[in-house]
Amino acid sequence: MPDTYGTILRVDLGKKKIEREPLREELRRHYIGGRGINSRLLFEEVGPEVEPLSPENRLIFGTSPLSGTKAPSTARFTVTARSPLTGILGDANAGGHFGPTLRMAGIDHIVIKGKSAEPVYLFIDNNKAELRPARQLWGKNTRETEAAIKKELGDSKIRVASIGQAGENLVKIASITHEERSASRTGVGAVMGSKNLKAIAVRGTGKIVLSDPKGFNQLAKKMHQEMSQSKAYDSFRKYGGAAGTSLTDKVGFLAIKNFKQTGGFEGIENFNPQAIAEKYYRGSTGCYGCPIRCGKKFAITNGPYKGEKGNKTEEGAFSPYGPVCGNSYLPAIFKLNNLGNQYGIDHIEFGQAMAVVMEWYEKGIVTREDLDGIDLTWGNHEGMVEMMRKVAHREGFGYLLAEGIVEAAKRIGRGAEHYVSHSKGMVMAGIDIRMLKGTALSFATSTRGADHLRGLPTIEFSTLIPGRKPNLEEVKAKFGSEEVIYHTSYKKAAAVIHHQHESTVLDMMELCRFVRFGTEIITPEALCSLYSMATGSTLEVKTMMTAAERVYNLERAFLVRMGITRKDDTLIGKWVGEPVPSGAYKGETIDKEKWDAMLDEYYQLRGWDKNGIPTPEKLKALGLEEVSEKIHGKK
Repeated sequence: MPDTYGTILRVDLGKKKIEREPLREELRRHYIGGRGINSRLLFEEVGPEVEPLSPENRLIFGTSPLSGTKAPSTARFTVTARSPLTGILGDANAGGHFGPTLRMAGIDHIVIKGKSAEPVYLFIDNNKAELRPARQLWGKNTRETEAAIKKELGDSKIRVASIGQAGENLVKIASITHEERSASRTGVGAVMGSKNLKAIAVRGTGKIVLSDPKGFNQLAKKMHQEMSQSKAYDSFRKYGGAAGTSLTDKVGFLAIKNFKQTGGFEGIENFNPQAIAEKYYRGSTGCYGCPIRCGKKFAITNGPYKGEKGNKTEEGAFSPYGPVCGNSYLPAIFKLNNLGNQYGIDHIEFGQAMAVVMEWYEKGIVTREDLDGIDLTWGNHEGMVEMMRKVAHREGFGYLLAEGIVEAAKRIGRGAEHYVSHSKGMVMAGIDIRMLKGTALSFATSTRGADHLRGLPTIEFSTLIPGRKPNLEEVKAKFGSEEVIYHTSYKKAAAVIHHQHESTVLDMMELCRFVRFGTEIITPEALCSLYSMATGSTLEVKTMMTAAERVYNLERAFLVRMGITRKDDTLIGKWVGEPVPSGAYKGETIDKEKWDAMLDEYYQLRGWDKNGIPTPEKLKALGLEEVSEKIHGKK
């Protein structure tokens, strides 16, 4: 049984050396956990001279002080590295049981460096940790790898996070998979593959030590009961991630065929969440300690994908593999979801890449011969399935796409870049953001590239959600303007900053994003109470939000060290080059003058200079003097 907590496990794969070190109190006090501590460690240990796929890049796994406890919906874990896709901050997170089990093994964070001479996997068995040969696993997909490791160790309850063929082949959109849940974004799977690390397997049977176990468990039990009874979670409980596609089509934001169409998808009836549940779902699974159980077991009983089964459909699969590519055949989406999780490929990146390639094909920029004979017309799911295999194995045209669609477009030339919409080298699929000015600003200023999880300003959706009527006085007091509730308004800087900090809190606590839709239960105050009773260190809401601001500024400083400035806080491709093509917001564009004014306000409110660089005064106020020295020099 593990007898210590607050531990970093350091693994040097080149030297085959594993050590434990105490988690510095300063880290937990100022960065709380999860993404926060991961980002701090990355800033300390990875400078601009460290290439993403070099042995000196760090691969950092992180949990939170709430991981492995009875606190609801705190099962996520974060993986951080310098991204091979974007060259800047890379991180991704996933749910399941890996994070809680790691914490029950007495480990808060794992920091991995170096490269093993041969494929290995890391086995953490409570107080013990060792590297084991993985040559026999190399070439297997993640489902096969997980099963093989559990069989080898003789324990079906071992928790495994692994890479598939995409990670092995250094595909820059490679993900890390755990129990068919994917830590997908920024290519962290390629970093794992570059180190010849096939998997991490964990057995954790220890008990999480709480400062106030009685108070903590009483509050956690109350929150579980309220969440179980709350209608706010009904959609996720019944339909998992299937509801988003039809909802975004209804409100007019669904991006179709690589932004050629917005809303009004022909075949949207196939995405009715109730119909999907009735036709394909066979039960529910849940992450550790979650009463919602949004994971849906599914089975395909007829057609070309008959026999396909799975336990989870990623939320980022339905739209990217569906309307984004002009595909309305649901069994193909389940098939692609399974393949993406098993090969270890980012669903959003791959789905959006397919949409771009389909438009290239339509415009004659690439030919069928270029595509290895694959007819990638709109909606051709068979072609998508074959191209995913090629990407995972870096074969033919798949070798080029394995570099990411932004880099692929640069190499192709012939106007190919015009069709790729992204920010800082990362794409986003599923929603058109040209009429959502706050969302657009959030994408452009995200610390890992275009991203709905880094601070989606949900306040600008408030007038579109049935039954919700925002209090304008409260809105004005909080954000400085009533205009923030209207999606086409450019008065969004304050709201974007607020939501970016709120999202950072969720990642520091390793809290599931879905609970944001039930914030009447998991409030900031409740999170602070749970943290305080878990650790014995009092945490106030203001202090927690300051920690989130500290993390966001630290991450921005990391980007600055990598060369990011104002010129990069922008949107590229159709998002700025063309107006909304159809639907309720036809003709809407990003106005450059208004955008620049909104960005100026964002920088001013953040305490950054006009180039988007955190000022020495701001960094000092956040206790980041040594970070200031890294980007401004000593004064």
